[in-house]
Amino acid sequence: MNSSVRLLTAATLGVLAAASVQSPVFAQEYPNRPVRLIVPYPPGGPNDVLARMVGGKLAETWSQQVVIDNRAGAGGNLAVEIAARAQADGYTMILHAMAYAVNPSIYSKVPYSFDQFTPVTIVAKGPLVLVVHPSLRVGSVQDLIKLAKTKPGQVNYASGGNGSSPHLAAELFKVAAGVDMVHIPYKGTNDFIPDLLSGRVPIVFSSPLIAKEHVNAGRLKAIGVTSLKRASGWADVPTINEAGVKGFEMDAWYAILVPARTLGPIVAALGQRIAQGLKSRDVHDRLEGLGMEAVGNSPEAAASYIDAEAKKWEKVARAANIRAD
Repeated sequence: MNSSVRLLTAATLGVLAAASVQSPVFAQEYPNRPVRLIVPYPPGGPNDVLARMVGGKLAETWSQQVVIDNRAGAGGNLAVEIAARAQADGYTMILHAMAYAVNPSIYSKVPYSFDQFTPVTIVAKGPLVLVVHPSLRVGSVQDLIKLAKTKPGQVNYASGGNGSSPHLAAELFKVAAGVDMVHIPYKGTNDFIPDLLSGRVPIVFSSPLIAKEHVNAGRLKAIGVTSLKRASGWADVPTINEAGVKGFEMDAWYAILVPARTLGPIVAALGQRIAQGLKSRDVHDRLEGLGMEAVGNSPEAAASYIDAEAKKWEKVARAANIRAD
């Protein structure tokens, strides 16, 4: 693992400790100009939707504009590199997904280290939904496991690419359930949908947002969710853990980060404002529609969570030999 992972929590706590010696006046005056929120993916995806939601709430609170800056490319690495080079003044943030913690384990080289950033908060998290095409004649997680064990190396699953959340969830499932399924990577979610709906590649760990319409229409069947508790809006779908794959857990998550030398009072103020916005009814309802729930935890808790996730997915990537380049 990149040695900087071990520095993540220490670096974050060090920055926050600086709050005790920094004048609170600077934080009180912040922000006095527009703030940039970098998004590592194109408009329309979960990262972008969450960024615009968070940015809108911050803008209301601050009476300052929050500019959404979509910088897609290199699995999110391009945006992180831009954010890492930004001034640590609180006027540049990045809203990244779990790829932030995963990419150092699946790319031979990434343009950042964890100690270059301070996590502000985990904005939201939510499970993926394991869906299958009806032609597979699989009605449960145990049915799928039985089929995969009967036909090792012959059952295919789709993902939006190497190292994507659906890919990681499937590889974790393979290890936990002791099955051998074949990964069919696509360039993105929109690319695998036609083959999934035709049954050509009949399995995917999907975002709830994408799966809902097709499951409701009977084009796909949901057989499990990846979180430890049943997902909002999917109460009749058991967790994979409930279905017999004990201890299986995976949540897609999204975090706000700032350059590591950002003043402690600024980090604290940001975290508090974001958490406040996440408590509003309209945000709650929107997140529920996306199959996610608000988190809004402290910088310290966010740092610890990301550190644990980086270690977890490094083990999965090594065991499955996942490479993105």
